[in-house]
Amino acid sequence: MPIYLRAVGYKVYIWSNEDGEPVHFHVTKGNPGENDTKIWLLSDGAFKVAHNKGRIPASDLTKIFSVMQNYYFDFIDFWKKLHPVKFYE
Repeated sequence: MPIYLRAVGYKVYIWSNEDGEPVHFHVTKGNPGENDTKIWLLSDGAFKVAHNKGRIPASDLTKIFSVMQNYYFDFIDFWKKLHPVKFYE
């Protein structure tokens, strides 16, 4: 479970065993787990909340999206090292 970055008090990470899923990241404040928030990366550069089981406030999600927007293509390169690339449409 590689942590990609830490932003506004949260960890942004991916699971290394999610082959076949579109590009996405998980977000948690504590230790990563199955009930963390999941965010899809869209091919147009936007993000979509798949689910917010981590109950991250909308204001924090907005800040996380802003940070991740700066790393959009770098994150895709990071994802490619572990998974084939496909996008949620």
